[in-house]
Amino acid sequence: MRNQKTSIRRRLLTLASVLGLTAPLSLGAAALQPALAGPAAATSSQAGVESWVTDLSTNQRLQQQPRLAWQKGIGPGATTVVVDPTRRYQRMTGFGASMTDTSAYLLSNKLTSATRRQTMTELFSPKNGIGLSMLRQPMGASDFAVNGSYSYDDQPAGVIDPDLSDFSIAHDRGYIIPRLREARRLNPKLTMMSTPWSAPGWMKGTDSMVTGSLKPEFFRTYAHYFVKYLKAYQKAGVRPQYVSAQNEPLFEPGDYPGMGLSAADEATFIGKYLGPALRRSGLDTKILAYDHNWDVPAYPEEIYHSRAAARYVTGTAWHCYGGNVLAQSTAHNDYPHAQAFMTECSGGTWQGTPQEAFAASMALMIGVPRNWGQSVVFWNLALDNRNGPTNGGCQTCRGVVTVNDDGTVSKELQYWALGHTSKFVHPGAVRIASSSSTDADLSNVTYANRDGSQVMVAYNAGTAAKTFSVQVGRRHFTTTLAARAAATYRWAGHVQRPVATSKLGWVDLHLGRGPAGTPTRRLTQSVSPEILDNLNQVRLADRWLAYSQPFGAQLKPDGPSVTLTRTGWRVSASATDPASPLANLLDSDLATRWSSGAGQEPGMWLSVDLGAERQFNQIVLDTGTSPGDYIRRYQVETSADGTTWTALARGQGSSGAMVIPLPPTTTRYLRLVSKDTSGSWWSVSELNLRNSTAATAPEPKANHAKLRKDTAVLADGRKVTGVYNAGRHNATVRLPVSGFGYTYVLPPTAAVIFAVWSAG
Repeated sequence: MRNQKTSIRRRLLTLASVLGLTAPLSLGAAALQPALAGPAAATSSQAGVESWVTDLSTNQRLQQQPRLAWQKGIGPGATTVVVDPTRRYQRMTGFGASMTDTSAYLLSNKLTSATRRQTMTELFSPKNGIGLSMLRQPMGASDFAVNGSYSYDDQPAGVIDPDLSDFSIAHDRGYIIPRLREARRLNPKLTMMSTPWSAPGWMKGTDSMVTGSLKPEFFRTYAHYFVKYLKAYQKAGVRPQYVSAQNEPLFEPGDYPGMGLSAADEATFIGKYLGPALRRSGLDTKILAYDHNWDVPAYPEEIYHSRAAARYVTGTAWHCYGGNVLAQSTAHNDYPHAQAFMTECSGGTWQGTPQEAFAASMALMIGVPRNWGQSVVFWNLALDNRNGPTNGGCQTCRGVVTVNDDGTVSKELQYWALGHTSKFVHPGAVRIASSSSTDADLSNVTYANRDGSQVMVAYNAGTAAKTFSVQVGRRHFTTTLAARAAATYRWAGHVQRPVATSKLGWVDLHLGRGPAGTPTRRLTQSVSPEILDNLNQVRLADRWLAYSQPFGAQLKPDGPSVTLTRTGWRVSASATDPASPLANLLDSDLATRWSSGAGQEPGMWLSVDLGAERQFNQIVLDTGTSPGDYIRRYQVETSADGTTWTALARGQGSSGAMVIPLPPTTTRYLRLVSKDTSGSWWSVSELNLRNSTAATAPEPKANHAKLRKDTAVLADGRKVTGVYNAGRHNATVRLPVSGFGYTYVLPPTAAVIFAVWSAG
């Protein structure tokens, strides 16, 4: 079972580092700021570069700066960001927040008509505001609902309505739908996504919107519930383009609506019920999988692995409260046809200084798109000056704007962070390549708009001003960005030659080609040193082999496996829950478990003294009845004396019976070390070791016509290979190095990355 985190703790999880940030970040309500300065987003002049800056130290908020001039040749100095518009990646959908029940209520009922019009204009108008272009709309109540929990078909306790005869969106007609329609009028390119926090209580085992899971007998009814909602909203003048099956399906809060939904159940619900129901109803609404944190990428991948569900799923919805943004790139590289959307991340009073809070927001605005994200959506669009009204749940969240008791509206720092992108990067823009700066404090992301303009968003996380150049083709401009300041630069694009891979910091593997033979970004893997560091790795004598393992892929031992006896084993751990002792690891009972008793942290360990040297090549960790409490990232270490340890393997954990493949290994002492942070405990029901007898691996019988392959070399010399299975059946893929003792099996529509380098 998962540890019982409170809803506040969920919000307190450290925002994963995407700009080198490692501490929790925070900010209270900002002072009332003037209306957005600067002209609307018009096409840039060929004569120079427009720029806008937010610098808290000088009280500038998206303030337009003097035009920068282009210079010929290579930029001076050591810090240069190189832009390559010929390398094109994901198409952007939008940037925004969520029009929760609370947000809509405050905007509708706590402001004068004039103030509301001005606020909505400054939020959504591309010309007179920051042009927010995406909203995530709760389907029914969330933890931000003014008058408590509600669905669109509530019933008294013990009463069911399988025909949905009482279905109604009347609640939303009062103040939610009017604000959604107003937002759409202000920005006709607005995209909307809808997500339920819970099915009506009578569809769940708890007969309540709080906790519980959807009963299988109501899967079909719940799919019809979605159809009725979408059609009712369309009739009311609001058209959601996306839905997800469930908000945060791995978390059941105890004080506001929520619903547990396993990956297997979500795949069944989408593949057999929701997807077909939408299609039969003539709705073109797209479905996003998961809608939860970065720390469990196996969940959406399990849905892509399901042929029935995958045909209806466009991509993954991600949240920021656990794990690392690199999970988006990992999942994309595993299933490169799937799109990525950041659909929820909240700021709040738990964050530190205003500068740290702004840094957290800019981390998302830059880190998410650089990792294939097509959207960045913060949580509440508007809250009051008491961080509510709430319906349980988070009491310390902050909105994009604050509606004060005196009827004024404060623009929070998330407003300005969003504005640095949403005002200038239009829906349909494409992210283009821009190098990672040699200065670790300086981050950026760059786009090409359909009107020909190109836009760079940059942030300086350092404590001193940074002078740098931006190189585009055979010209550059040089500028200085203050400490902890953000800037947006815009210029007219022009045709140029591709930039050498060595100047960018990563390589692209093209596993698909368009009609003219040109690479298609739909099947492109991007591989950087950071991506390789997050792959599974195993030491084979004097070399390291890195490999990805998308859900459904297998490393099959070349011979039959035998489980070792556990007589004489002694286990120890860095932390143990007294109710879940270490003895449970070896009691052959999947209903019992060892548990850390605390959230996972780097350095947490589990060690085994085998009593004598033993030979094995597989570690099996079974999570039993606690499938969500698997180790997120691990390192396997061996020792001859229990004191000096040598790393043998690293990788990503998984639920269920997690198998870590190793080369033939002989040791007495074995240790697993956590390398990541998670709010979930680390639990293991049974620990086993297996050994495969030597056998000659059969020649792979892959249908090579369906395998698409590409290779490249990173700047540090590591050779990287990508392989995509374009067939309809599993395919065997030859490993790029010998001595491992396994055969790699790749499922349809999945891709694998291999890399090899010297262990020295």
